[in-house]
Amino acid sequence: MANDLGSNIKKYRKNKGFTQEELAGMLGVTPQAVSKWESEAGLPDVSMIVPIAQTLGITTDALLGYQQQSQDDRLTQIIFERMEELEEVSDPGGSALKIVEFLAEEVAKNPMNYDVVLKYVQRVAGLSYYIDMENLLSDKSDRAQEILADGIRKGLNIIRYCNETVKVNKAHHALAWIYIHMKDYENAREHVNVLPSLEGHCIREDLNLSLVFFEKGYDAMKDGAEELGTRLFCLIASQVEKLTTFYCYFGSLEESIEICDWCESVINIYASKYGRSTENYKWVLRKLNYSKMSAYVRAGEKAKAEETRVKYLQEIREKGVFSEEELKSVEKEFNEGIYIL
Repeated sequence: MANDLGSNIKKYRKNKGFTQEELAGMLGVTPQAVSKWESEAGLPDVSMIVPIAQTLGITTDALLGYQQQSQDDRLTQIIFERMEELEEVSDPGGSALKIVEFLAEEVAKNPMNYDVVLKYVQRVAGLSYYIDMENLLSDKSDRAQEILADGIRKGLNIIRYCNETVKVNKAHHALAWIYIHMKDYENAREHVNVLPSLEGHCIREDLNLSLVFFEKGYDAMKDGAEELGTRLFCLIASQVEKLTTFYCYFGSLEESIEICDWCESVINIYASKYGRSTENYKWVLRKLNYSKMSAYVRAGEKAKAEETRVKYLQEIREKGVFSEEELKSVEKEFNEGIYIL
């Protein structure tokens, strides 16, 4: 049964919609520790079994593989697997709509499964981009508004009735994006303003490092610093992605390339200490290079765009940054000029 522990942690983590970084943060360990558990390169200490099970919302027997998945968890896993099958690189807007429609049916059958409901709300938020920026459903505006309104209703239900802070915050985040793309900035701001903030530095991570030092000593503090650094890297990566997108699609070519080069240097310097092992690192570099390529195309500099494309694809092939499946998707994306949200 112990041989199933790593795969069970990964399975239940994904069912809950947690990243490795998020699970690590809730358990007070490093993302590298979670990665080792899931790849079975190492096992968690026996003292961690109960906290892991509690965080994942399962029994220790289920975690250790002594009982079958609950019906709800099995259903969630099946739904998420089916959702991934509907992804189409060649038609991101169309596949986004298919996935939303599929999840809407599943939510109607399972209204209290907040993992599925949250995934639906997040996907509606992603779809709102294509409705706003790519004119998806422009010939069916009533249908588009109906989908967005339903996503908002379902998101508000999570906020009102779900008792898991992580899910509630993710619902606020998704609703803010829906309202932004609906041009309803007042409501968007209300959801943005209730999310945790860096203002005043009065956040958990800032004080937790000192708490760990005084309670457990310097070595434990170093592990905590690594975890904090990884979290900060993920935050910086998210901001870099947005920054380069806005500059490269709406700014001048000169300022677009300048911001891309600056962001790339920041990302690489920070990742040299923290974050290089995270999913965020490779995906933010993907987005950064795609934005740079798009800026050249928009400015009519096709040769420069081609140079950027060839250089980036060659680099990720040589470094083995992506899995074979991911690499095919990224190559198709760059070759065809289609960016997947």
